[in-house]
Amino acid sequence: MIVPGHGAVTDESGVRDVQRYLTYVRDQAAQRFEAGMDETAAADDIDLSDFRDWGDPERIAVNVATIYRELDPTLPPLSHPELFVRMAHWSARH
Repeated sequence: MIVPGHGAVTDESGVRDVQRYLTYVRDQAAQRFEAGMDETAAADDIDLSDFRDWGDPERIAVNVATIYRELDPTLPPLSHPELFVRMAHWSARH
C-alpha cells in the first residue's frame, strides 16, 4: 500500500500509471514546444484519451505550462491564481 501526497491510496501499479502519465505529457509537450506551439494550443492538442477515467483533466494546462518553463527558463513564472485560470479556461473549452 502506498499513500501518496495527493490522490487515493494505491499500489505499485498506481505509481507506474502516474509515471506513465507524466512521461507521456512531458514528451508530448516537448514535441509541441519544439514545433513552436504555444502553451494553450499544446494543452488543447495533447490527447488524454488513455487517461479519460482520471479526474481533473484540466491539470494538463498546468503540466504543460510547467514543462514549457523547464524547457525555456526565460519564460516568466505563473502565479497560482493564473494556473487556476488556465485550468478553468481549458475546462471551459473541453
